[in-house]
Amino acid sequence: MNKKYILPAVLALLILCSAMLYWWKGKPEDLGMDVSDRRFRIENTEDVGSFSIERKNYPKIIFTKKKDGWYLNSGRKARDEAPAYILNTMKALTLKYIPNRAGTEVIKKSIAKTGIKVQFFDKEDELMKSFFIGNEIGDGSGTAFLMEGAEQPYVLFTQGASYSIRTRFLYGMNEYETKDIFVEKAGDIEMVEIKYPYDKPSSFILKKKLLGWEITNPYTGTKLPKLNEKLIEPYLGGFSNIVAEYNDSNNPNREMILRQPIFCEITVQKKDGTKKHVTAWSLANIEFKQNKYSPKEVGEDTRFEVLTDGNEFMLIQHRVIGKIMLAFDSFALR
Repeated sequence: MNKKYILPAVLALLILCSAMLYWWKGKPEDLGMDVSDRRFRIENTEDVGSFSIERKNYPKIIFTKKKDGWYLNSGRKARDEAPAYILNTMKALTLKYIPNRAGTEVIKKSIAKTGIKVQFFDKEDELMKSFFIGNEIGDGSGTAFLMEGAEQPYVLFTQGASYSIRTRFLYGMNEYETKDIFVEKAGDIEMVEIKYPYDKPSSFILKKKLLGWEITNPYTGTKLPKLNEKLIEPYLGGFSNIVAEYNDSNNPNREMILRQPIFCEITVQKKDGTKKHVTAWSLANIEFKQNKYSPKEVGEDTRFEVLTDGNEFMLIQHRVIGKIMLAFDSFALR
């Protein structure tokens, strides 16, 4: 055989033998290989009880699972999609390639400077995974990972997705916190009360009765004589997605805002008897002295600070919450 073909032939034979051995004996662990430093994926994410994200010069963020959802170490509830994104990412992690010696040194130095430490614990508070996330590599489709205590980093990607893995772990505490104000199913609601203290005639109570709905004024008891019931279902549907643009609970002006005249109070009662109550302040009235306290006067660009009964302070636009801030006569049959 020509000498120039000997080396390629030997390499091909070695690869073939390795593949046959892998097929015959199974996974690398079955061959006596220690590959624990590359096992980043978490298959059974339902076993996770808590996890933490730690970046240099930033507060450590801890997610803890409770009966009614995930909570942060700030004491506030996490928005549902935040832990879901991270857990789904962990479930989809896939090895892309093993960096060479030169690439390994570059990655390790980078992780030492800007690495994100991530730890996962099970429901018994036993450590499941502890590793560091580095930067995106090359075209950005791969991300560097290094298991804590290991020497060899790996480049991973997520199957079926093109997003950056690292960015999922870069948000601040505030960005992980819930922004939900009302996320209710229309069919679950039996009463809505909105009080406008400085426009009492626009205030109303919408209440489910045995044979339909009834609207009265909470201050005078006046009943709307001609109710257009076709408007009720679309109105209640508006409560399904009242989500703030920002959780503003750390606003330094919070106490000052709470001392200002309120725009309205909203109470929703469900069929199971549970209630949710929020109070809203118009920033246009506070910042620009507009003195507009009627739902009929508010402009689309107005923003509100909303205090929930969970003591969350939310910033929301009128174009989002305005669909439920209607007036007593908005439901009249025309």
